[in-house]
Amino acid sequence: MKKCMVMYASSTGNTEQMAMAIAEQARKEGAEVVLCTASTLPAAELPTITHWALGCSAHGVEELDEAEFMPALEQIEPYLRGKPVLLFGSYGWGAGAYMKPWEERTRLIGGILCGEGFVFEGAPAETAVEEGRQRAKTLLAQ
Repeated sequence: MKKCMVMYASSTGNTEQMAMAIAEQARKEGAEVVLCTASTLPAAELPTITHWALGCSAHGVEELDEAEFMPALEQIEPYLRGKPVLLFGSYGWGAGAYMKPWEERTRLIGGILCGEGFVFEGAPAETAVEEGRQRAKTLLAQ
């Protein structure tokens, strides 16, 4: 059975909204889903995860959240090798440029990216939520 972890850090609730939509779609695709924030990461689950959906909103000058998200990301990175990974997140005033370095980091540790990272501005519109659902379907098809 496929087991998908949807882990996120959300400063305004926008990335959390998308995480919920992705988790819901992953369940519809038949996966067991572990939904958590980066600060509540269940370490015991990590070796059992077959698919990963990771979300973080942009912080500062288009960077991943150093306080909450980065420690969790560093903890899970050894488990991403050879596994399908979906990256997503929201941004406020930039253009989501923080996603490209995150994609490269994921590739370098051996994660199999499920397309380009998915970024959206502010609260996700219904079209963005639908894209998130489609990305979840693609992730679980791998």
